[in-house]
Amino acid sequence: MSKKDKIKLNELQIKTPKCESLDDGTFAFLNWMNCKSFVRKDDHYIHNPPLILKHVNFPYITLVKIFDRFLNSDVIVDIVDGIPLCKSCITDDCSHIGFTICLKQLIDREGFESNEEILK
Repeated sequence: MSKKDKIKLNELQIKTPKCESLDDGTFAFLNWMNCKSFVRKDDHYIHNPPLILKHVNFPYITLVKIFDRFLNSDVIVDIVDGIPLCKSCITDDCSHIGFTICLKQLIDREGFESNEEILK
């Protein structure tokens, strides 16, 4: 990785707020709901949410894939018997869990049956 790439990567990470708690995950979910239309247009848009939904395993929601802009990587959250567990943080009370809980509630309430319905 060149020096320019490292500087650009560091600038992107600094501009992205770090999410650590369940509450941060809830706020990140609300931010994602408000900014969904910006995510596809420009991945480096400063107001993109810190956590971005990438994939939900349908019809039984047992896996959620989220992109964490602070970590700059995908995070997998498994849902076993209705209980989410973050594979990245290896915990049940991180921001990824907060995001997943809100997402699961939205899916249950709205009756979404595919990724396309959620992401539109």
